[in-house]
Amino acid sequence: MAKDSGRGRSKIGVRRGGGPPPGYEWNVELLLQVRGEARGFLNEDQYAYLSRQVRELARHGDPTHSETLDIRPVGDLHELRQKGGILGKLNVRVFYLVSRSNRTIVILGAFPKQNDGPTPPGDLWRMRTRARDYLETTRPS
Repeated sequence: MAKDSGRGRSKIGVRRGGGPPPGYEWNVELLLQVRGEARGFLNEDQYAYLSRQVRELARHGDPTHSETLDIRPVGDLHELRQKGGILGKLNVRVFYLVSRSNRTIVILGAFPKQNDGPTPPGDLWRMRTRARDYLETTRPS
């Protein structure tokens, strides 16, 4: 499955150029806490489905826009929005950061959205904090 990125805070989920032809356009890193959080509300099939959606995102030339996936900007982050189908009544948000300098999509969090309005401020604050922490630990010294 995923390999440790060497930073101790994330795992490599997809490597650019890997996968079935034509290959992935982007690397994907998953913060370590995300898998456990997602497993807390998703079953095995639902988790596998969202993993496939993220791999599809990694095939895009620009992971901030898509004709096949529901992606929305949320400030300097993005969310992949999924509901229905195998997810049943769940309305899931997968938040991510795009690091263009190393062509990496960093998965910051996944959670079931409970309301009909915008993303709750607490969830958004948590995703922004994770993005800031990730960026601070990956900056060259």
